[in-house]
Amino acid sequence: MKKALLLSAGLGFGLLAALPADAADKVIWNFALYGPPRAATVTFEHLAKVAKEKSGGNFVINLKYNEQLGEAKDFLDGIKVDSFQGAFVAYSYAPAKTPLQGVLDMPFLPIDDLVASGKVQDAYQAWKPVADELAKWNGMHFMTLLLPQYEFMGSGKPPRNLEDWKGMRVRALGGLGDAMKLLGAVPTSVSAPEVYTALERGTFQAASFPFTYSFTAYKLHEVSKWYTLGMQLGIVHNSVVLSQTAWKALPDEYKKILEEARPEAYRLQRIAYEEADKKSFPLFEKRKLEVIKVSPEMRDKLIATAGKPVWDQWVAETEKKGLPGKEALELVLSLAKKATN
Repeated sequence: MKKALLLSAGLGFGLLAALPADAADKVIWNFALYGPPRAATVTFEHLAKVAKEKSGGNFVINLKYNEQLGEAKDFLDGIKVDSFQGAFVAYSYAPAKTPLQGVLDMPFLPIDDLVASGKVQDAYQAWKPVADELAKWNGMHFMTLLLPQYEFMGSGKPPRNLEDWKGMRVRALGGLGDAMKLLGAVPTSVSAPEVYTALERGTFQAASFPFTYSFTAYKLHEVSKWYTLGMQLGIVHNSVVLSQTAWKALPDEYKKILEEARPEAYRLQRIAYEEADKKSFPLFEKRKLEVIKVSPEMRDKLIATAGKPVWDQWVAETEKKGLPGKEALELVLSLAKKATN
C-alpha cells in the first residue's frame, strides 16, 4: 500500500515535471536513493549542486535518501511511471527486470580499478540490447556509480581458508552470491539498509560490500569481528538512471549542465573512496577487527572454483531466455581488456 501511494502520488508530480520547459522555467526533479549520504552518493550531490548553481536556481534536483520514495528494488517501477526523475539503481535488487545487467555482477571479472570499471560499464550500457532493456522501464543510463571491489566483513568464524566458507550464511547478491554458493556458503539477498540488523541478530554471519566505505557507512564494523582483504570478489553495479520522459522534456541548456558535470562527478567519486579508506581503517583497528588476508594463490583458487564457472552458468541461463548472454560476456571481457591496457 505504501509503495502504491508513493507511486501514485509521485506520478502526478512526475508528469508535471516531465512537461516541456524553457530554460528560464523552473524545473524540479526528485531522485530516489537508498541508504544514507555516503561516498557512493557524491555523484548525486554533485549533480544537484551543479544543476542549481549553473541554472541560477531554476533547475533543482531534490535528493531523497533512505528509500523515502519507495523500496530500492522498486526504483525502476517508479521511473517507468515517472514517479521520480532519477534513481540510484542497484540492478541485482530486482534482477528479473533487467537480465542483461547481470553480467556486470559476475565475480572476479578482470577489471583492475575504478577508472577501468567506469569505462567498461558505460560502454556496456551503451550496447543496444542493454539500452533497449532499460528503455522498457522508461529508463536511460546516465552514468555509472563507481564502486570499489567487494570484500566480506563478519561476526562468525573467520574464513582463514576456502573450507571455512562451507555452511556460512552470507549476504552476497547476484553473481557474487552464485560464487559463494560454489564455495559451500549459503548466500542471501538483503538490501543494504537492512544488513546491520540482520548481521547483529545472526541472520547471516558475513556481508559483502564495497571496501571500505560501505562497512563504515552502514556501521557494520560495530557488529563484526573480522574482514577480508585481497579477496576482490567483484561488484554489485549501480547506475544513475534517468526517466526518458523527464530527459526528453528537459531544456537543452539543462541537459548540457548535467552532461558536462559527469567527468568531475567521476573524479569526486574516486576521491571520496580514498578519503573513506583513510577514515575506515582506524575505525577497524579501534574495534580490533581481525584481518583475513587473501593471498594471490588463494585468489587464483577462488577464480577457478567460483569465478569462471559462474560466468559459464550465467551465459547458459541467459541464452535459454533468448538473450545474448555469450555476446554480453564477450563484450565485457573485451571492454575490460581494452580499459586496462
